[in-house]
Amino acid sequence: MRNRNLIFPILVALATVFATGSLLAQDSKPKREVGLQFSSLDFDGGSGFSAFFKKQKKENVYRRIRFFSGGLSAISLEEDFNFSINAGIAIGREKRKTLDSKLDFYQGPEVSAQLGLATLGEDNANVLISAGFGWVLGLQHSFNERWAVNLETIPGLSLVGDFYGEDSSGLSSVGFNARFNNFVSIGLVRKF
Repeated sequence: MRNRNLIFPILVALATVFATGSLLAQDSKPKREVGLQFSSLDFDGGSGFSAFFKKQKKENVYRRIRFFSGGLSAISLEEDFNFSINAGIAIGREKRKTLDSKLDFYQGPEVSAQLGLATLGEDNANVLISAGFGWVLGLQHSFNERWAVNLETIPGLSLVGDFYGEDSSGLSSVGFNARFNNFVSIGLVRKF
């Protein structure tokens, strides 16, 4: 009789553990993503690449931060050393729409800032500063709950200032760019 009185509390405890476990398992769906994107695979140094981090803010809405580089080079010619780097950051928001069980379409605004620096010889430097606004358009195919691949393009507008001279203090030009035929990048995504 005593064993029968223990069976009911044990069954209630086991049911509670399994129910709680299944509730926690439903909440363990990945809410963050990291990845690398490439706009070309030119191994001669002309590759553009970016690294990104995305965090889900609410259902089908993600905040994205993207760090990108347009190139890095260093060349030593006799006594001259030439160096150039072009890098930037972009912050945006993307909204997703499920197209099927493995494919999502995402889109949203993104603002960016970019800095380029080039030294040409010992006394010459060139500084390029850019600010932009773009609209992200992409497709993401999930292989499973942890890995995906995406294709993305970001048409947009940017304002560019180019400073050059011996001390880089003189403004040489200001430009306005509209990118409607922007590059398409491919990315590898890890969800966690």
